Amino acid sequence: MPAHRADAYVRPVQPASTSHPLPAIGRRALLGGTAAAVFLAAAGCSSDDEDRATAPSSTGRADDGPSNSSLRWRGVNLDTDRDLWRHAYVRREIEAIADDLHCNGVFLLGHELGRLTEAAALAADKGLHVWFEPRQFDADADATIDFVSVVAEAAEELRADGAAVSLSLGVELTIFMSGLLPGADWSERGAALGTTDPATYNADLNAFLADALAQVRPLFGSDITYSSGPWEQVDWSDFDVVGVDMYRNADNAATFVDDVRALRDHGKPVVITEFGCCTFRGAEDLGGDGFNVVDWAARPPLVQEGLVRDEQVQARYIDELLDVFEAERLDGAFVYDFIEPGNPYDPDPRHDLDMAGFGLVKVLPEDDEKAYAATGHFEPKAAFHTLGRRFA
Repeated sequence: MPAHRADAYVRPVQPASTSHPLPAIGRRALLGGTAAAVFLAAAGCSSDDEDRATAPSSTGRADDGPSNSSLRWRGVNLDTDRDLWRHAYVRREIEAIADDLHCNGVFLLGHELGRLTEAAALAADKGLHVWFEPRQFDADADATIDFVSVVAEAAEELRADGAAVSLSLGVELTIFMSGLLPGADWSERGAALGTTDPATYNADLNAFLADALAQVRPLFGSDITYSSGPWEQVDWSDFDVVGVDMYRNADNAATFVDDVRALRDHGKPVVITEFGCCTFRGAEDLGGDGFNVVDWAARPPLVQEGLVRDEQVQARYIDELLDVFEAERLDGAFVYDFIEPGNPYDPDPRHDLDMAGFGLVKVLPEDDEKAYAATGHFEPKAAFHTLGRRFA
């Protein structure tokens, strides 16, 4: 593979390993700084699997006809980085995304090629538009481009088989790739975000993205985007689609509509690559930082005392943001996220990690007879039904 001109945009830092354990908490906990200037750091299938996996009954297909939504691309994020991976469970989740939520697309996130391609094949079989978002947290520029290139080749194979496929070059790389900000890992780089000149890290980010595009274009023949953070000023000139992770919170609520409207100024299709909310009263004011109400260092993790579970908060937030995205004539939006097996529901509010999660469905704790690990069971939350109505 050609050299990646790493010296053009990456400052010397301590080398980071490209082999990373799965995070103990959900991905949004790693992405908690999306709407802030300072990052808030947080700490194979057998036949019996097919019989045990359960999901809501199917009520329709993604291609049933015109949607209630004006969005061209309507979907959710599905994170493939999880402790337990079973083909039957993932298949049922994708069936629910297509048949019950009436999505026509899915954003697949992850650092393992096998999981990404397995989920992509299942999604393509359901007629969903597959969006790949490869990631290698804390990898350097060369390793990042190498992995994106491998995913691009796999995505092109799927596209050649007739599937609708798009590709993101990564997510919020100023934080999650080594070299664009000072720091040896993502938490240190996130902490440095508020003290570093944005002009410097944005110039370096755009130099990297230009190089990545040059490497990936010959490998992949369809739309390419990048899942940017709102603090990143991306040069979208050579991209096919503008992609932004967009969470409304108390700090940006007054300007949120104007911020969304400004995305159209690039003259390209605009996709909100992430948006969503947690499931407790007050979560709407925290946006992407809702997970931060959990003390993740405690064993077991403890939810902040006094919080009240309220699924309508999440449902209303998603409904309101979809109103904005449609009114501003955006092209697509993907809710973060469908399921978070690592954040189970618990009737005890101090242990209800689902309350501080972004999933549209909830899973039950390990001691329940319908625990996710044993059954693949999940239950729709209020936001699930809201989204299904919007996309039907």
